[in-house]
Amino acid sequence: MANKVNNKISKKGTFGTTMGVASVIAILVVLVLVVFAALSIMTAKADLKLSQKTADATTAFYKADSAAEEKLADVAEAAKSGAGWESKLGAGYDTAVSGGAVTVSYEVPIDGNRTLCVRLQAKPGGAVTRELWQVQNKSEWKSDKSLRLIIE
Repeated sequence: MANKVNNKISKKGTFGTTMGVASVIAILVVLVLVVFAALSIMTAKADLKLSQKTADATTAFYKADSAAEEKLADVAEAAKSGAGWESKLGAGYDTAVSGGAVTVSYEVPIDGNRTLCVRLQAKPGGAVTRELWQVQNKSEWKSDKSLRLIIE
């Protein structure tokens, strides 16, 4: 009978160490899940900032594009009025005459760093065609040669 009691005691000891290993594994699993949750939150925050910047840049571009289209309509309307129409355009337009056609250039600011540059060619009779419709940077890009590894 003493033999049976000793076997029960030794089994209890083994059972206790098995519970300890299971607890350690459970703690590691929870720790891994917490790390993944933190990474997910940081990624979502970075994606939100990028989405907001993209939306702001897109909105600014389309506002400038709309203003440039309105100026194009003004040029087309003025071109239909006959000879000497380029003097009626006013400030903000650069004109040059070559071979009967008039080249009209203007810029529309998009934001602090970019402008929408437009060059049109107006032929006699009021036909206006686009030669250039391009976004250009005002300033030169300069690298700060740093690499941020942690996103705030």
